[in-house]
Amino acid sequence: MIENFLDKDEVLDDLQLNNLKIVQNKNDYRFSSDSILLSNFIKCGKKDFIVEFCSGCGVISILLNEIYNPKKIIGFEIQKQLCDMSLKSLKYNNITNIDFLNLPLASATSWIGYGKVDVVVCNPPYYPFDETKPINPKYKLTKYEVATNINEIFKTACDILKFGGKFYMVHVPDRLQDILSIANKYNFVCKEIQFVYPNSQKELSHLILMKFTKGGNKGSNILKPIILNNNKNKD
Repeated sequence: MIENFLDKDEVLDDLQLNNLKIVQNKNDYRFSSDSILLSNFIKCGKKDFIVEFCSGCGVISILLNEIYNPKKIIGFEIQKQLCDMSLKSLKYNNITNIDFLNLPLASATSWIGYGKVDVVVCNPPYYPFDETKPINPKYKLTKYEVATNINEIFKTACDILKFGGKFYMVHVPDRLQDILSIANKYNFVCKEIQFVYPNSQKELSHLILMKFTKGGNKGSNILKPIILNNNKNKD
């Protein structure tokens, strides 16, 4: 019975793809449009071994698995509650080729090994942590660089990816200079950038989608921007 499957405050949300459902906590962190945007941005193949950093409730890995049917996906998520929900989603949807691990990102290299992975994907915490500013505790690890940061993410991606492997990430434009500098430090070249705007009236992008190649040749493509609400009358 589904009522025995879910804990208090947990619900099943419809992913609007082949009857897939995902477990969410209605009173806590829930995935947002940035995860869906990243899922649509990523390209992979049936023979690929994929690793997701900061996997949260598992929505990106589950969508990629359904769309591309890759060989294997492993997700790393430090928050036990989110990892537990992602495992319930796997069970509910009868998915057997994804594993979600309740482990810190720093353990990924020792767990997987060097140069084993074809694709890494990440929807990371976006903002530097400032302990002097008030922060809602339930968003502390998902939005702020407390448990990991850009440098650790790129270092770990460099460790586990094959040469020529792809790394996909969504982030905020305010961090773009930091991201490109650190990517270069770990021998990543940004091959594609796509800016996202909340609506057609906004002059400033609020999200960026990026594709990096480990050891890639120089040269980048700026893709056509995404406008989430193209209503010209929107304020």
